[in-house]
Amino acid sequence: MLKVITVAVILAAIAILVVLAIINTCPNCQSNSAAGLVGNNEVGRGELIIHLNADNFNTTITDGVTLVDFWAPWCAPCKMQGPILKQVAKSIDGRAKIAKLNVDGAGGVAGRFGVQAIPTLLLFKDGNEIRRFVGVKPKEILIDAISSVL
Repeated sequence: MLKVITVAVILAAIAILVVLAIINTCPNCQSNSAAGLVGNNEVGRGELIIHLNADNFNTTITDGVTLVDFWAPWCAPCKMQGPILKQVAKSIDGRAKIAKLNVDGAGGVAGRFGVQAIPTLLLFKDGNEIRRFVGVKPKEILIDAISSVL
């Protein structure tokens, strides 16, 4: 009986840590956010990736095909996925939208889609989630998934 209670407490603690990681209460993380560098639904000069936030998320995914990378600046695998996402954006060449959402500033959006680990990439078509990828994914897999719904 004591072992069951101990396991339940450990699982509850892990769940709390996951929620905190998604919401991230680190006060210095937000200032390093790429979402803060680019305004609402804008693509920075020379960039092919749209930087999303809670305000522009819905309008961006509503029309057409959109791949959204749920990430955070403190996440090492997310840093690995970033350059791959840029390669995908170059290969797709405007046929679909490629976007990033920093979960530090948009934990509510991440929670709404049940994002429990980052990086998580969601592929949307006309506002509906079509595919989900968890963890770092190679360019070819992402391009194939996007191409299959265009």
